Amino acid sequence: MPYDIFKAARGIVSEADAVLIIAGAGMSVDSGIPTYRCSGGLWEKSIELGDTTYRYDEISSLDMWENFPELAWGFKASFMKTVADHEPHEGYTTLLRFCRRLNNNYFVCTSNIDNYFERAGFDADKIYEVHGTVKYIQCVDKKCATKHGVLDTTPALIPPYNEETMLAHNLPVCPKCANMLRPNISMFGDFKFCTKMCEYSSIKLESWLDTVNKNNQKLVILEIGCGINPHSLRMNNGTMLSNEWKLPRINNLLHTIRLNPEEEEETYDGVLHLPLGAKRGLKQLLC
Repeated sequence: MPYDIFKAARGIVSEADAVLIIAGAGMSVDSGIPTYRCSGGLWEKSIELGDTTYRYDEISSLDMWENFPELAWGFKASFMKTVADHEPHEGYTTLLRFCRRLNNNYFVCTSNIDNYFERAGFDADKIYEVHGTVKYIQCVDKKCATKHGVLDTTPALIPPYNEETMLAHNLPVCPKCANMLRPNISMFGDFKFCTKMCEYSSIKLESWLDTVNKNNQKLVILEIGCGINPHSLRMNNGTMLSNEWKLPRINNLLHTIRLNPEEEEETYDGVLHLPLGAKRGLKQLLC
């Protein structure tokens, strides 16, 4: 990486009063959690049962949860075991130390569902997990889930599964209505995802940004591991390229610093790209 780009990035970080952390699947790669679209990633996973092959996007769809929940639960329980068996890498600690130097003037917005930011010590009230999290579980009946809220995920609520077929059994049951429980994670085509926790976090994020604006604080956006896909959380000048959600206007945005080892297809105004992964990149940028 050219020295002048690295020097410029460190200079921007040193001026910041606040940091908005935007993290994609690449943030957890150094912990051993696969991304979706990389070589060997989740998008390449499939399961064969008899004469039928099920692709990842099919297994992780609402349709699968409704029509073949044993397979949907088995696949997700396997992923949850991977998450539980690994730990947040040292890049999380490096980032948290930087946030503390800013007097904890930060907020995290992530598409990751692994709950690693909270496990690494970040304040749960400063984390917005836009696609949900393995931390919570909900009833498949959205009305029931909306009325009674989500439940904490415990080992007893994660069903056992056959590691060869990936089929789960003894599926968990809602204590309120006796329907099946499912992770509080947004699936493909998922109009039954209970968004309560996401909505609360979104309100907190907007409140924090409002305070940053009112105090005219200098904000840096640190985008980590969001890849190059336009449907990710990638940022450009304070705007999410996918338009998945819209940030309030930022009055004093210093810059967006992008940590992503993949080559950029195009450049964006106000975005400084550092071609490094999360663990190495955060250490070089913040230490």
